[in-house]
Amino acid sequence: MAFALHLTFISLVLAYSGSSTHSDSSAISGPSAGPSTCGSCTDDHCDSSCCPTSRSDDPFCPNCRGANWTCLTSQTQVGMGQSPAFGGTYNDFSLKNEGFCKMQQLYNNNRTDSLGPRLLTDYRIFAGVGLSQAQFGAGGLSDDPDDGKVACGMCLEVTAKMVLWDCDLTVVHSDRFDNTTWPEQKVIVMVMDQCKDNWLRWSGDGQTPEGNCVSGHVDFDVYPLDHDVGHLQVHNLTWRAVDCPAADLPIQFLFSSTTNSDFYFGVHIWDLLVPVAKVEVLARCRNLTTVWKELPFSANGFWYQAQEICEDLVNDWPANVGFRLTSLYGEVVVANITVPTDSWVQNEEWLAFPPIVSGVQFTTSRNPPSADANAYYKHCKSNSSRSSRVQVQ
Repeated sequence: MAFALHLTFISLVLAYSGSSTHSDSSAISGPSAGPSTCGSCTDDHCDSSCCPTSRSDDPFCPNCRGANWTCLTSQTQVGMGQSPAFGGTYNDFSLKNEGFCKMQQLYNNNRTDSLGPRLLTDYRIFAGVGLSQAQFGAGGLSDDPDDGKVACGMCLEVTAKMVLWDCDLTVVHSDRFDNTTWPEQKVIVMVMDQCKDNWLRWSGDGQTPEGNCVSGHVDFDVYPLDHDVGHLQVHNLTWRAVDCPAADLPIQFLFSSTTNSDFYFGVHIWDLLVPVAKVEVLARCRNLTTVWKELPFSANGFWYQAQEICEDLVNDWPANVGFRLTSLYGEVVVANITVPTDSWVQNEEWLAFPPIVSGVQFTTSRNPPSADANAYYKHCKSNSSRSSRVQVQ
């Protein structure tokens, strides 16, 4: 994760040092050489029997190639890391961190202090995570402008054997040295960062991952009071993409800077039921006609640049800015928001606050989480109100 400090001891990773005191013989490892014939294999996903002998020949296999929503919701993804990580690690987010998706501020004591999406601060998801570039990105081996467009804010249902935490992810409630006491869990998490640490690096024979973020890897954001995430491996990790538990939450908009204007802005969109396929803003042309202008994506959010199509500016800035969102299911919603230019403040090295609650949300849900997801954390309830930090439209 960008600027993240990975403290989990991973002896196999060349960029890290240390060793584990235990292992799990049932952990999932990389597939062996495939037979002469294999099972299901498409352009986007192959089962393990189709994987090449050298994993470096296909660093995505057997998982989906990139953030392909149809693939990620229909195929189980496997954390391909081997002992002692087994596909998952923990990231101490109580230290200074800057995630690609900018969904938490840089300094945090717990999930509420993160000032992140209400899905996180109101305990609707277990944690924010960094996701392997293999599934976070657009599907190529190099950086792409669309990396994170689908993945940022996407929810995953993760199944793994791992320790139990308190509700705020600050204290471990399991014996970190005895993995026989760790329960098999199913939790809902949200992608908030990319995990790129040597994600393409495999051993010379292509069998052993030598990077921390190989295909399928999930890095859980936690806020330990003792800053110790050692010996907290995540075993037997698998996951699938799901719709977020946001049906009764309106979508939020956050602008990248208090310097944003009708000429240029970057906007981040939080608490989506499902990822967006397209974001548009209503622009006003020089001849006073209006047009919906599609916004490209970057690490700075969906961004607008004026004067590109009809000597345009954002229409009715800041009093009544119109956004049109299209979900990956094809549903369209329109939000008209007031940008608080007279009262917003710049959060250090992060975003302009407060978030703006739109009053709209997608309603089409086709891949809901399992009913038993987050079973160990259903007692967690929001103990703080965001009302002082949001502007309701």
